[in-house]
Amino acid sequence: MTTALSTMLLWTGAALGEAKTYTADKWHTRVLWNIDHMGMTNYAGRFRDFDIQFVFDEDDMSNSTVEVSIPVASIDTFSSELNSKMPGEGFFDAEKFPLIHFKSTKVERSGAKTVTMLGDMTIKGTTLPVTFYVTYNNGVEHPRFKLHNVGFTANAQIDSRVFGVNRLPPWMVGTIVSVRVELEAFEGDTVPYYGSNSGK
Repeated sequence: MTTALSTMLLWTGAALGEAKTYTADKWHTRVLWNIDHMGMTNYAGRFRDFDIQFVFDEDDMSNSTVEVSIPVASIDTFSSELNSKMPGEGFFDAEKFPLIHFKSTKVERSGAKTVTMLGDMTIKGTTLPVTFYVTYNNGVEHPRFKLHNVGFTANAQIDSRVFGVNRLPPWMVGTIVSVRVELEAFEGDTVPYYGSNSGK
């Protein structure tokens, strides 16, 4: 498991024997973000590395909790110059605030395969409520490895200015950051096709 970026998600089931432990397949998992640039593009970026392990009850998704921790230094804007600036004092100030943290406070089922997940997001020392809209995409037995394989999509809208990470004028860079997590995971403690679980 890498130490460059550590992301922990814990989906805790109802202790009824239905909950199972999963480990993220980092080859097929992405933490993505977008923000408006001058009204011309929806600028895209990501966080490169992460570790995700969780316990998930497929029969009752609402009976779950999630906790996420992301090192700021792993932000990737696809520009080496911007990558060097974003962790700096003028933006995330990673030296003082190295982690982005999210912890759910309530999960409400909204459909057959969807939940609304409310929680507290901490960025740059400020903690505010954020809502994720989560879809359970699928759960199958992997045809090659014969392990249960699950997939999720989670979306949220985050105000970058109230967290103090966006001091650029509004005409240049927008306020709202759209976050999307595409997650695949295998049942168990390891991913079968890479021993180190690096999956970069």
